[in-house]
Amino acid sequence: MSAQSNLFSAVFVVLFVWGTSDVVWSGENPRSNAEIMVELSREAAEEFCADLKIPDTSSVAVTFENGEVERFFNRPLLETFRRHFVSLYARIGSSNIDIAVAVPEITVSYGAAFSDGFFSSRKSQRVIDVSLRLSATRNSDGKILSAETKRRSFSDTVYVHEISDLQESSKHIAAAPMPDRSALERFIGPLIIAGAAGIAVYLFFTIRS
Repeated sequence: MSAQSNLFSAVFVVLFVWGTSDVVWSGENPRSNAEIMVELSREAAEEFCADLKIPDTSSVAVTFENGEVERFFNRPLLETFRRHFVSLYARIGSSNIDIAVAVPEITVSYGAAFSDGFFSSRKSQRVIDVSLRLSATRNSDGKILSAETKRRSFSDTVYVHEISDLQESSKHIAAAPMPDRSALERFIGPLIIAGAAGIAVYLFFTIRS
């Protein structure tokens, strides 16, 4: 009877861990999607300024396309340009050089869910891509000094149960659906539950008899 009780308890533990493995605390603190997007945009702007090769004493006006995505990146990008140019304006015609900024593409995607071990929390590969379209025009003669699109990408692995929180602050500009379970998980999960249920039924009738 004792052995049967222990086996019944083991079955219960297996079902409980399998059903709650997604909410096991990871012990990590991954950056939010918004933080990564801002970092990627800063990197793109930094490279653009370095390629532009104009004196940091030049007066520069920075303008953004009027969109929700551009407003999201407005402040961090202005801070980036401010580090490169002493005289920075937000109105065209007040400077020697005009820089126009647009964000034509920003995407977030999650790969198929997977686990490192049988009872490990599910994980997914997170990929974030940001593209900036930038141009610089010299006001004195209208010469286009630069016109290009800078692209940056970031990839890491996150726990599936953290995804909702990680993309909460930036879901209005770019988000992705939660990853599906892998084919292996979809196959093994029902087998485990069915097998455990069968054992529980067997033990129930065995103990009663």
